[in-house]
Amino acid sequence: MKAIEFLADSLDRLRDFPADARREAGFELDNVQNGIEPADWKPMKTVGAGVREIRIREASGAFRVIYLATLPDAVYVLHCFQKKTQATPRADIDLAAARLRDLEGQKMTEQQRFASVWDAIEDTPAEAENMKLRAALMRAITEQAAAWPGTDTEKAHRLGITGPRFSNLKAGKINAFSLDALVAIAVAAGLSLGLSISGRAA
Repeated sequence: MKAIEFLADSLDRLRDFPADARREAGFELDNVQNGIEPADWKPMKTVGAGVREIRIREASGAFRVIYLATLPDAVYVLHCFQKKTQATPRADIDLAAARLRDLEGQKMTEQQRFASVWDAIEDTPAEAENMKLRAALMRAITEQAAAWPGTDTEKAHRLGITGPRFSNLKAGKINAFSLDALVAIAVAAGLSLGLSISGRAA
């Protein structure tokens, strides 16, 4: 699993997203850290080679996270913003491109690195651990369901949830699912759950 690094004010911008959008972006970045493509993304060649944009759509609006994951040591978040026009504003593209140039030229002065995106965007260590567990369960459940034959309606019935809940699960709407709910869905999916606990240095 790659580390994640936020350039300049990108972490502050992400933390300013509404809760649902922030955690959905967190789930997608967690996937990227684990080598999995986001559910909704597009290449951003206007920013630079290998740069992608995660697209988040919530009731509160449209949100974007521009990142680079092609370097071996980390996922680099270049810019986060709310999109209020159909086309991405030129100022946001130029800002992300400037940060990419600084990164490539090793000129970045403001960088924050974390082992997990959840450590970066959650308010407490307990909340971060809760989100890590929820994200891992959502990934496992969707991977299991993807291997089943049948329609999404049939898969939802097999998991004991409604069609809209299954759609939210696939779309990474992590704030829509508590840890208890995900444990129940994972059991219905036939997954065997375990627990690993390790101490932290004082």
